[in-house]
Amino acid sequence: MQALDDVTLELHRHEVVGLIGPNGAGKSTLVNVLTGFDVPTSGSVDLDERDVTRWSPHKRGRAGIARTFQHSRSFRGLTVRENIEVSALGTGAGPGEARTRAGELIARLALDGDESGVRPAR
Repeated sequence: MQALDDVTLELHRHEVVGLIGPNGAGKSTLVNVLTGFDVPTSGSVDLDERDVTRWSPHKRGRAGIARTFQHSRSFRGLTVRENIEVSALGTGAGPGEARTRAGELIARLALDGDESGVRPAR
């Protein structure tokens, strides 16, 4: 059985796209192939005219191709700020950049209602 057949998709930076279809239509498989969690048996995944088909998921994430999972879980023992920092580190940011990104996101989402801006994750 073939999950994907003759798929051509062009996405642009900062574009938001929805992917809909019935169960078993290949949505998760397509996202997994694009983000490197699955490798296609034929064809390629290109980013800015570079073939990234054999790149690892973390290398693709650093280049701007990333995904979230349906059942994301935060680390219960970490604060919201720390969970955001861990996510930033996972995309290749260094510790200082992770702190900066976390601060900016917490401010943008108005999560800084308490003095430290680091309410415990739930």
